[in-house]
Amino acid sequence: MGNEVRTNEAAGAVSRRIAEFVVGLGDQPPPAAVLARMRLHVLDTFGCQLAFATLPWSRDIWAYVRARDTAGPSTVAFYGAKVAPELAAFANAAFTHGFEMDDTDMASTSHPGTVVVSSALALGQQLSASGREFLTAVAAGYEIMIRVALGGVGMTDRGYHSTSVTGPFGAAAAAAVLEGLDVDVTTHALAICASRAGGVSEFAVSGGTEKRLHGAYGAQMGLESVGLARAGVTAPVRAIEGERGLLRAVTDTPAPDLITAGLGQDFLGASTGIKLHCCCGGQHSVLDAVSDLVSANDIRPEQIARIAVRQNPREFDAVGLIRRPQDVISSQFSVAFGIGLRLVAGANGFRDYIEARLDDPRILEVADKVVCERLAPEARLDGDGPCEVDIALVNGDVHAAYVSHPRGSSRFPVDEDHVVQKFRALAGDVLGEARADRIIEMVANLDALPDVGLLAEQLVPRDDYRPADHSRLFSGTR
Repeated sequence: MGNEVRTNEAAGAVSRRIAEFVVGLGDQPPPAAVLARMRLHVLDTFGCQLAFATLPWSRDIWAYVRARDTAGPSTVAFYGAKVAPELAAFANAAFTHGFEMDDTDMASTSHPGTVVVSSALALGQQLSASGREFLTAVAAGYEIMIRVALGGVGMTDRGYHSTSVTGPFGAAAAAAVLEGLDVDVTTHALAICASRAGGVSEFAVSGGTEKRLHGAYGAQMGLESVGLARAGVTAPVRAIEGERGLLRAVTDTPAPDLITAGLGQDFLGASTGIKLHCCCGGQHSVLDAVSDLVSANDIRPEQIARIAVRQNPREFDAVGLIRRPQDVISSQFSVAFGIGLRLVAGANGFRDYIEARLDDPRILEVADKVVCERLAPEARLDGDGPCEVDIALVNGDVHAAYVSHPRGSSRFPVDEDHVVQKFRALAGDVLGEARADRIIEMVANLDALPDVGLLAEQLVPRDDYRPADHSRLFSGTR
């Protein structure tokens, strides 16, 4: 029987309905506005890949990939080696997610770019896919990854990380588009993904570098799931929503209807946010609020008596538990440290976190003044990652702000100029001006690109580039 799906089993199954949508994109691609937005996310992803590829944990990941010794057609960003698509997707996704500045969908708390762009480019390079085919695959991957995450909203309450849980679905959807799979094979590929989903969020409490791999797992496993289904492996078609399926395993509030609601009409992936701060998205609204209050009132650190931060449980649990971070990743998941860094360094960008010391007394003095409150369910704030911030000064003045959505989110999206500026800030030095210009132009004109492999081969540094030594990021105090 192979991987033919029995109609009585599959009728109405979430994996089947997703598969029908994905396969249908071959005849009816996403709207032009969606593809235009995807181009910005592709460029944003490349900037993160190249900037973060030489951080200590990324070097470890590169050493792992290099030791596999599996030559292939797909380029490892920065290093330029050609490996199997699954390994290239793994490495490039790990680099992209390597320093908390890759794109984020706040509604689902997932990072689709790290998974989807990395896997689609790796497989697209093998298949000599056109830029248009690549963009369509990226749009499909974003859509499915985010929708499956929405179906499992609440998984963070059980300690799961949505990027690693739902990443395989995004990569598999993108791969199905690129390979031109039929509905039956795609259904089984997506159902196989349910058995490969996982990943916990303990990093928000006790740090470690393994979190950088959470997008990588999804990118690799999604491609592998497609390969297994293509080879004939079958899976329970209700593996997503069934009684013993993924959603019931990861959340107390499974919502399978959210996965397919408006599918094909509402492209949720186009609302994915682009990060402007180099830290967990759960604190971006707080940093925006603090920045606005400090700028508007000319507040200096020594004037502050207390900073009160009130957040919904999801955000508080992600960024409100660490006051004195012990490693760089925990510093990026500490809203107290992030506020201190903003007051002392003036920003929360890539180089601000790279150059900051965890034991900087100026940062810690501000961090110690931050009081975080986890709001009760009945007092929830509206928005995606909303917050209330009060800054009380030693002279008795209190300045307050409420932010419903961070800048860069779907409510306050950044335009192409901002994305290009971010790309240049992250990767301009790595690439050199000429190659950076070339990549920007190629991404802007993906519709006309005959082979996406031409773009993948540009993702390497200029000949005379020498990466900085960031080994001190492994030390507690840096």
